[in-house]
Amino acid sequence: MTEPKQPRSPRYLARIAVQAMDMLTGRSISGHTSDVTLAGCYIETQQPLDTESSIRIQFSHMGSKATVFGDVVRVDADGMAIRFRGTTTDQLAELKKWLFAGDR
Repeated sequence: MTEPKQPRSPRYLARIAVQAMDMLTGRSISGHTSDVTLAGCYIETQQPLDTESSIRIQFSHMGSKATVFGDVVRVDADGMAIRFRGTTTDQLAELKKWLFAGDR
């Protein structure tokens, strides 16, 4: 018997500046999101981190910053897909504010 699929978070096209750092190696990259959900994001960058890296992501948008943790789940020629891990209510509120502001 297959498990029922959980509904996915809506995906929003949003260009948000990011700095991401691999928590193990300390390697940092910069880029920007091309889409964001409340469960993760896609970061466009020419220097993606390795798949399965645990990372810290700092978002900068609309004069404020938010930091979240996540894991790199996929890397391709344009960047990397991230699944957020352990996001707090405050972090999600900041992301929602940016996503629903209409100033993307």
